[in-house]
Amino acid sequence: MRPALSPNATGPRGLRAARAGALAALLALALLAPAGGRADGGDEESEQPDTSNIIGSVQLAAPGDGEVLPPSERPFRVGESLRFSVQYGFIKAGHAWLEVPEIVEVDGRPAYRIVARAESNAFFSTFYKVRNRIESLWDRDGRFSRRYLENRREGGHRARNEIRFDEARGEAVYHDGRSYPVPPRVQDALSSFYYTRFQALPLGGSLVFDYHASRKTKPLEVKVLGRERVSTPAGTFDCVAIEPILKAGGIFKKSGRLVIWLTDDDRRMPVLMKSKVTVGSISVVLQEVRPGA
Repeated sequence: MRPALSPNATGPRGLRAARAGALAALLALALLAPAGGRADGGDEESEQPDTSNIIGSVQLAAPGDGEVLPPSERPFRVGESLRFSVQYGFIKAGHAWLEVPEIVEVDGRPAYRIVARAESNAFFSTFYKVRNRIESLWDRDGRFSRRYLENRREGGHRARNEIRFDEARGEAVYHDGRSYPVPPRVQDALSSFYYTRFQALPLGGSLVFDYHASRKTKPLEVKVLGRERVSTPAGTFDCVAIEPILKAGGIFKKSGRLVIWLTDDDRRMPVLMKSKVTVGSISVVLQEVRPGA
């Protein structure tokens, strides 16, 4: 994602632009989209911020303490819709949604259509409008990506991208016709989050799987940090905190680190996401839940 502010910008207008860029970055990070390397192949470096202040209240698990949350057979249902507020400190900047509206047929197989949306509110849109929509068509039985689509508007930047994953050929085919090799059962920028909701989560440990974005495939490690009880407008939940890290560099190393709080029940529902950016901390907080049928 291109920065909204040059390093030398100063003054109220520059600070406002910095906040706008930071919020747009978190809107993308919150949806586990390739914020540090766009799906069209763009890639930019930035310093990795410290996140100690956003996980300070988590009861960290000791590495190898042995406790493992078992895998979930059905963490979500068709019709699930989660609505979040996006906040910079006490400033509400917009909303984000994670939704599973239906099952469709892709290459003759049933697939979940997973949708992530992010929109800045009326006030924030007056100087930095965000309208992002990301979709993943995710094989229902095999649990791997078959299509990835994104339509982004962030300030003056607009982008539309599509990736088709050919499982039989082991290829990711982009909208421009270029193809790249991928391993079996690879995940995309959005499906990786839903895949994690199914998995066993070892406290103090991590799980690793293959992730493809920005024309590259690399291991995505999800660290399971510990436990915390989290209160949101949608309710109070016992949670485990996880932190996705792309090994050997990539989206999270380049654009900051993201911590996500999932309920420690069978739903593995995200209730809170936090990221530390150069101009402060930003939170994505669950507001409303529709569990689906």
